[in-house]
Amino acid sequence: MTESTGGSLAGFLDALGSSASTPGGGAGAAVALGMGAALVAMTARLTTGRRRFRAVQADMERVIERCDAIRGSALELAEADAAAYGDVMAAFGLPRGSADERSSRQAAIAGASEQASRVPLRVAAAAAEVIELAAETAVKGNPNVISDAGAGAALARTAIRICEMNVQANLGSIGDAAVCDELSGELAKALAARDAADGVVDGVLGSGSA
Repeated sequence: MTESTGGSLAGFLDALGSSASTPGGGAGAAVALGMGAALVAMTARLTTGRRRFRAVQADMERVIERCDAIRGSALELAEADAAAYGDVMAAFGLPRGSADERSSRQAAIAGASEQASRVPLRVAAAAAEVIELAAETAVKGNPNVISDAGAGAALARTAIRICEMNVQANLGSIGDAAVCDELSGELAKALAARDAADGVVDGVLGSGSA
């Protein structure tokens, strides 16, 4: 956590529960993404180095590498989301007394809203990858800890749902139909991972390892 997101988990939760507008749900989604990636990586690490799982060693090492990279970017995305939302609020606060001011204000709102959509889309895309990695790890990984892979998938799914709300909330302020179509298309790709996340959790529950 960095200073603007509280500096620590406790500080982040205090900031999240405060009356300040940032950090908000988008930053929470990024943190959920980081936790999900960390849990999938942990499951893979508890699989590697064991004779029983030698056949999947390379696969688990790849999972660890990707999840560590995603986890490393998650807090940066939390910061970026808080900054993007701050820019939206600043744009809405611009003067609108004259026609020129109203035009400039609307352009600023549109630009800030677009950026405030692109950040959660990055979170959602990374969360979709975490779900894919969780699915692989839940099948190939150490069965004693695959519930953590399921937990990682569930957290990533939550991140996607939050991002869905944030993107939808911003689309109406963008105005440019082509940009809105592009953003909606990117969102649709991430949303395809939702059912897959539920499948990971259901698979863990069905295995009796939960």
